[in-house]
Amino acid sequence: MKMSHPFLYLLVLAGSLFVVTVSFGEMLWGAAPGASPHWTEKMFYGMCHQLPDRTYSSVTGIMAVNTRCFGIFAGIAAGWILMPFLTKLTVGNRWPIFLLLAALILQVADYAGNMFELWENTNHSRAILGSLLGIAVPLSLTDLFYQQ
Repeated sequence: MKMSHPFLYLLVLAGSLFVVTVSFGEMLWGAAPGASPHWTEKMFYGMCHQLPDRTYSSVTGIMAVNTRCFGIFAGIAAGWILMPFLTKLTVGNRWPIFLLLAALILQVADYAGNMFELWENTNHSRAILGSLLGIAVPLSLTDLFYQQ
């Protein structure tokens, strides 16, 4: 199969890897001086609610995004990397769209179940469901980049 937009593919790949790298925040880039927000946190204002109790942290600091957003960003990067290798399974098939719809439904169900106190989701469950959604997005776009 031939890729129809290689420059766009590489541009989005580089952008998604950049977003994942920056989202590690203080864990990778060191703590912010004083009490000011870290420069990586400022990059995600308006995109992520950045609640500390919903964010991975380590002894070196806290991530710039919450676990669900990190899962989505990492999933998009992983799905984008996998896209060329999965073209025989995805191009011309409908299952990637069904995977995307299922991942969206799982996000809504997970959020609603937590909100209505049916269960309590964890940072790990948020990250896993976020990564499923993130992987589903590029796989559902494979037809735009590859033709049979």
